[in-house]
Amino acid sequence: MPHISPCLPTKASHESQVVYAEFQRGMGFSAAPNFILTQGHSANVARGSWEAMRNILVKGTLARWIKELMFVAISVDRQCMYCAAVHVACCRMLDVNPEWAEAVEQKNLESVTDPKLRAMLEFAVKCARSPQSLAPREFSRLRSFGLGDPEIMEIIGMAAFAVYANIIADATAMQTDEMFS
Repeated sequence: MPHISPCLPTKASHESQVVYAEFQRGMGFSAAPNFILTQGHSANVARGSWEAMRNILVKGTLARWIKELMFVAISVDRQCMYCAAVHVACCRMLDVNPEWAEAVEQKNLESVTDPKLRAMLEFAVKCARSPQSLAPREFSRLRSFGLGDPEIMEIIGMAAFAVYANIIADATAMQTDEMFS
């Protein structure tokens, strides 16, 4: 049982209902997930989460499927099973290479055969875990694959957003079997 139940659309404020509809359309989901419905108790929090997700995960220079893999890698590393399950489902929806998705889900990044993708995933996980420990060589490694500051900032933003989402999911105690109900 979650600590905070989802705020169903029939009980949500008009502002929260607008966020639900935008989220559903923007993410390509059939309905807003419990992650957003739970935040609907505070339209401002739901709006902030959706705007961050829209601008960090959905838009940008890096492909969304890459950022979804980062979200899975970070969520698995942080043991947020709700977020990992949701973003694995997004990877499937986006036709991510199933071997890569499985490797990331199993916390086996060295099995990701694309060295550029593996470097981005490793950087994102390290950034989410211990941003102060990022060293110049890790930035240089990303640059050696042709990534510039805009792409590196997207990875950093993705790491920060994933941690934020993990905290919300864990604090409200969403269960993986309830994620799409």
